[in-house]
Amino acid sequence: MRERAAHALAAAGARVRHVPLRSLRRALDLYLAALQSGASKGFRELLEEEAGATGRLALHRVGWGALRRRGPHTMPTAILLATESLFARLPVRRMRRALAAGEALSREVEAVIGDGVLLHPPHARVAPRHGRTVGRGWLVTPTAVFNLLGLPVTQVPLGLNPAGLPLGVQVAAGRDRDHLAIAVALELERAFGGWVPPPARY
Repeated sequence: MRERAAHALAAAGARVRHVPLRSLRRALDLYLAALQSGASKGFRELLEEEAGATGRLALHRVGWGALRRRGPHTMPTAILLATESLFARLPVRRMRRALAAGEALSREVEAVIGDGVLLHPPHARVAPRHGRTVGRGWLVTPTAVFNLLGLPVTQVPLGLNPAGLPLGVQVAAGRDRDHLAIAVALELERAFGGWVPPPARY
């Protein structure tokens, strides 16, 4: 869909070029490190506050209960708690390196975008079924990366595939250039017809 979107923009007068950004492959680790560093409260602490007097959550009990589908916690909750626990044990020096790498990646992507926009997939695959992404954190990288970079991005619907599943592309712009991402999204919406409802069976 990126190629179709790029062709539509080229037809409207835009200059298009392909740019490899292999460094984005590390984005998920850097994103998780940034979340851990910037949070005033961890996920475990929030759950414990909500639980009130029931005491400190035992990670193994949450995980076991989620596996057996017993208790109030889901498998995504158990995975998030485990991930948070792992990142909390990272040495301070390694955490600082990860945060510095995130800032460097942001500068690199901003330099590539310049005064233009970047077309990026919204997801690693077409509309997975509910629950199929659990435990596969890398699948959220295409969206998490722009949270990490702090760049404006607009999701644009581009119709449906032959199976009736939605297709789209993300339009990312430079810092404080939200208006540009939105303007390009509007042009793509005009070219592709905008959002269309999926078939009734979905």
